[in-house]
Amino acid sequence: MSAAPVYTAEDRSILLPYYKRFLVEPSLRLIPASVHPNSITHAGHLCNLIAVGLLVALRPQRGWLLIASMLLLHVYLWADNADGAHARRTKQSSAFGEFLDHGLDILNTVYIAVMTAWALGATHFWTIALIALIPAAAAVTCWEQTQTGVYRLGLLNQIESVAVLSVAMIGSAVWGTDVWKGLSFHNVTAYHFLVVWPATTIVFGFGRAIWRVSRAHASIAPIFVFLLLHALILLAGTRGWVSTFVGVSFVSAVNIGFGVRQLVLRLHNEAPKVEPMLVLGVLGMVAFMAWNAAGLPIGATYSVALPAVACAIVALFSLRETRRGIHVLDEVEADGQ
Repeated sequence: MSAAPVYTAEDRSILLPYYKRFLVEPSLRLIPASVHPNSITHAGHLCNLIAVGLLVALRPQRGWLLIASMLLLHVYLWADNADGAHARRTKQSSAFGEFLDHGLDILNTVYIAVMTAWALGATHFWTIALIALIPAAAAVTCWEQTQTGVYRLGLLNQIESVAVLSVAMIGSAVWGTDVWKGLSFHNVTAYHFLVVWPATTIVFGFGRAIWRVSRAHASIAPIFVFLLLHALILLAGTRGWVSTFVGVSFVSAVNIGFGVRQLVLRLHNEAPKVEPMLVLGVLGMVAFMAWNAAGLPIGATYSVALPAVACAIVALFSLRETRRGIHVLDEVEADGQ
């Protein structure tokens, strides 16, 4: 390989132009040219990781920890938009920077999904659903980019989602995470609106992405297997056959593994295909659900151990794919010298 794929993006975010104009661009001149854009990317990711870590470790129901997490989330949001702008301003743009940015964003969407579920005091099902769907949106975007060559983001995306989440985190900090279940209009609570709204827009985005890929005459089979596995995990969650922890761990592993795989396939100029690991996941979930439906529940130890093994396998797969991607980028850099 002599060159990395050309990066083409189509971002229709409503708030992004204003965010860049009033928050990102004025701050760029404060960043020394010697600062590498990837350092900004890493710093933003670290802040987001600390933000979700505060909530998971300390489990606040209200108070200043929710505000602290929200502020750290906004540092990540700024860094995620400033790294590319700083790279272009200082002529440090690179294929590795793109790979790093999108790769870490797959992890960042998991953190944001966890923060969303926590801030809303989400129930068992909606915790799994939000942490399945929000990162899945990022993974599907990477899949579409690999198929069509264009990284597409819709009208309601990162900036808009973080703005709504910030309001939710402030409200939960002041009145508690259960406040959203008490606010209602015509028997529709704020909680139901805040969990159904992102789920609806994300599912609609899946449909749009599949339609665009089909119009490009590319295979849509890989994404159907990916989404089928999500649907089975969610169905198991509604029946109480998987715990919140197990369901969240499983969907997070699937989203991260699939998203990283798409990024690496793009670097190799390879078309996505139905992943055997996802097929095994679907078959495993069908067998698991049939076993439970037959009244033969799996013991608590096995219910945790089996998903743990699956997550470990996906983690090793993701690390291997990441190494493959970095190897390609090293070849590109060597050929360019």
